[in-house]
Amino acid sequence: MSSPKIKKQERSFWGRTSGFRKQSSILRVLLRIGIVAGFLVTAFPSFALEKDPPVNLQADRLYWMGSSVIGQGNAQLEYKDVQLKAEEIVVNLDSLDLTAGEEVNLQIGNRRLRGKDLRYNLKSEAGTIRSPRWQEGLLFYKAEKARFSSEMVDLKRVDFTSCDFSLPHYKMRAGTVKVYPGDKIIMKSVTLYLGSIPIFWTPYLIQYLNKKNRVMLPSPGYSDFSGWYVQTGYYFYSSARFQGRLHLDYREKKGWGEGVDVFYESKQAEGEIKTYYVKEADTGEERWILRLRHRQSLSKSTDLKVRLDRLSDKNFLDDYFGEGYKTSYLYLGHRRAGYNVGVLAEPSVNLEFERGVIERLPQIRQNLEPQRLGRSGLYLGQAAEVTNFRKEDKNIVRADSFLDFSYPFTAFKYLRLRPKLGYHLFRYWYTQDNEKEEGYRSIPYQELNLLFKIAGKFGNYSHILNPSLSYYHSSEIKNDFQLPFSLGDHAKNSHSANLLKLDLRSYLYHRKRKLISGKVSLDYDLTKKKERFSPLEGKFYLTPLLPYLNHLYLYLLYHPYAKEYKKIESDLSLKGKIWNLTLGLRKYTDDRVTDFITRGGIKFGKNQITASVRYDLEGKKIREEVYSFQRDLHCWAVRLFLKNKYGAKLEKEYWIMFYIKAFPHHWIKFHPELEELEYR
Repeated sequence: MSSPKIKKQERSFWGRTSGFRKQSSILRVLLRIGIVAGFLVTAFPSFALEKDPPVNLQADRLYWMGSSVIGQGNAQLEYKDVQLKAEEIVVNLDSLDLTAGEEVNLQIGNRRLRGKDLRYNLKSEAGTIRSPRWQEGLLFYKAEKARFSSEMVDLKRVDFTSCDFSLPHYKMRAGTVKVYPGDKIIMKSVTLYLGSIPIFWTPYLIQYLNKKNRVMLPSPGYSDFSGWYVQTGYYFYSSARFQGRLHLDYREKKGWGEGVDVFYESKQAEGEIKTYYVKEADTGEERWILRLRHRQSLSKSTDLKVRLDRLSDKNFLDDYFGEGYKTSYLYLGHRRAGYNVGVLAEPSVNLEFERGVIERLPQIRQNLEPQRLGRSGLYLGQAAEVTNFRKEDKNIVRADSFLDFSYPFTAFKYLRLRPKLGYHLFRYWYTQDNEKEEGYRSIPYQELNLLFKIAGKFGNYSHILNPSLSYYHSSEIKNDFQLPFSLGDHAKNSHSANLLKLDLRSYLYHRKRKLISGKVSLDYDLTKKKERFSPLEGKFYLTPLLPYLNHLYLYLLYHPYAKEYKKIESDLSLKGKIWNLTLGLRKYTDDRVTDFITRGGIKFGKNQITASVRYDLEGKKIREEVYSFQRDLHCWAVRLFLKNKYGAKLEKEYWIMFYIKAFPHHWIKFHPELEELEYR
């Protein structure tokens, strides 16, 4: 550390960690040195430990007491990333223990906190402090006591809130909190208070800092499927690597539902097991699910992933959790520089409703990144795959691989070209009419990509134009074979027979700000005898340097043979200091939709009003209208919402919502029409 700062103080001493002397000895030495030494002592009023790293202690008064030095009056200490201010600081020069009484101001790295009676060891970087108070982000924290080190912070009786009033509108209180920096925060015995009134309690609450959090809170509500319901449970914590959750839910129409979730992790693996069971009161049907998610790191380059969903019926997830069904699989992947290999098994595990599903048992795939051949400009691309498809009692084995060569180069400084020649081969083995059959497809293909880049600068303005033209051609050779079943989405027909693609991109900048970006694309199919052009697609985004004009967006899809726009989407966005307004048009010819959309809002003081109206230009009627009013209540906010949707019948939705601004995704909402209360 650099030399102590120059600061006039009443008294000061200078010493080293080796050869410490008592105060009387140092005074005799100082008297013998004389006037020059006195000047130096006055100019550098601090105590520095000269070992690496050094400790710098400054104060109005410094005293010796055995092997300790005491700084009193505006005492300041610096060591590594530790900065401490207090009225009195005592440092033991042998053990490097320090104490600071009464009010202290401590900074370790980027964290700043205040408290009382600090006990800290500069070597082990561990200590304790009473009544710590600090702020992180929008939240204010205070605790009864804290024990901290570089690996963990252990807090006792903690209050935290985003309200900076002396008597906050709300607060969360936890019996103990353990903070693992960069990983997670584990809170025990957590209570939510509105003012001084407790309204909710949970035994455990875990906040992950670098992955999705799992929070279990009571959730009442209403749906046509369940009727009135309340979802709740018990969240238990065994260790930092093993937690669980017990479900206990009640649905008016379906009765009781229960389940157990287990979450686990280790240095090489993580996963979860979820179960849920309900015997429906209205149907008497037993419905259930068993879910497994597991990820195992076998090495730095090899991973194993497992997903298993075992259900009573296909609609269970949608009915009870609002999720879609996904097939189960096991995947083993290996990645190295330049290539990757994967083995996939996708079996049918729900025979009750997965009949007719195409299984992959297994699929083995190898990908090679394009490799440059020696010092030439030629690149080699390659991939291979073997898959055993099974559908009920029938099997198809398909092996396919491709090999291509490309030679990218630049001509005339502005023209980039990439010619490519490739060959794709498919082989099939299957059984048809109790006889073993074989089939093959071979597809030679060629590609030529031309990309221009034209750039110019005119004062503060710069323009970039990127036109590109691509040509694709392929032909197919195959024997006469008929597969026992269609491969559906697993079929591969990725090579265009004879196609030209034109793409034009343009950008205009004012200094570094993008003013205009545009893209126009068009295909020309050489295999057709007529109507060879595809619909013309254009997309434009403008942010001009004009007052109140935020942006202009335009999307067009024009059919050249029908001579009409199949799609038109446009938005004109205006914005002021306290208001915003967007005017839009949506025209979809195939769906017979032509709508004019108006959205806007205004903010005055702590109030904000927003509105949105969708008007049918053809039917000359309003399709949908939405109105919202929001009031800022310091750390809280309240929002009133009204939505009318006009169709075959009028659909209304209206509610009032309260939420803490520091946690906008967690709210309490009340629907007066249904008398429904929600919490998220």
